[in-house]
Amino acid sequence: MNKHIKTAGSTLAIAAGLFAALGAQGCRGDRSDKPPRQFFPDMDDQPRWKPQGETPFYANKRMMRETPANVVAFGRVGITGDQTWGKPWAEQRVGLLRDGEAVYLGTAGVNPDGTPKYVDRIPSSIEVTPDLIKLGQIKFNIYCSVCHGFDGSGKGMVGQSWSYALPNFFDPKYKDATQYTGKDGYIFHTIRNGVTTNGEQKMPPYAHALNEKQAWAVVAYFRTLQESRSVPLSEVPESERAALEKALRAAAAATPAAPATPAPAPAAPALPANHPTNQPQGGGK
Repeated sequence: MNKHIKTAGSTLAIAAGLFAALGAQGCRGDRSDKPPRQFFPDMDDQPRWKPQGETPFYANKRMMRETPANVVAFGRVGITGDQTWGKPWAEQRVGLLRDGEAVYLGTAGVNPDGTPKYVDRIPSSIEVTPDLIKLGQIKFNIYCSVCHGFDGSGKGMVGQSWSYALPNFFDPKYKDATQYTGKDGYIFHTIRNGVTTNGEQKMPPYAHALNEKQAWAVVAYFRTLQESRSVPLSEVPESERAALEKALRAAAAATPAAPATPAPAPAAPALPANHPTNQPQGGGK
């Protein structure tokens, strides 16, 4: 009897091995239009919702849910204390809360006439450093230079084809803080919200591309451009002065000379006192 049991056991083992081998051949390297065999599905086929999709689960059948009223995002990672690893997330939390009108809107209330009261200068909580100015230069060159030019003169590739002259950042009204156009808050607001005059959009908003910190960085670079034309060459670091002088000479050589002013035409000779003229006499028409 033991012999029959051993024989049956061997037969079953061989059959199981053949079945496994055949199954492996069917699972690996086999081309088929049928779905693959899933012996352990786990959560491979769990249902998921797509943007703009429809579901009968909600009354309005919308998969995308609106944010509940009065909810303010507080963070994407739970952090406590001052852990070094959590510093980027803590900074992001500050950005999510957007606590501070001056920093996030560029304003400090409204004027008596109801217009925004723009802050005069970049808020003190925004530390203006060489790195911030460099960031502003990068963003300015990407989003602003195409119209305003790399130097802010309003003569970018697109700006030169505009139907009217674009603003020149060196115009005194953009430097005088007693005028609203000369306030840093106004420049910040313009970057983020664009310019609309009498219902016509003169400049598109860039809030979708530049967050608040990046917009203030562009403002800092904007002011750097303005100051660059008023700094004497003697204040440029010696390590960079020679290269700057060379660039200035090259730019002067490339500028075409203005055409010479033509000489004035000679005056007509005086007529004798008794010479007749074509002007009607005696009040004629």
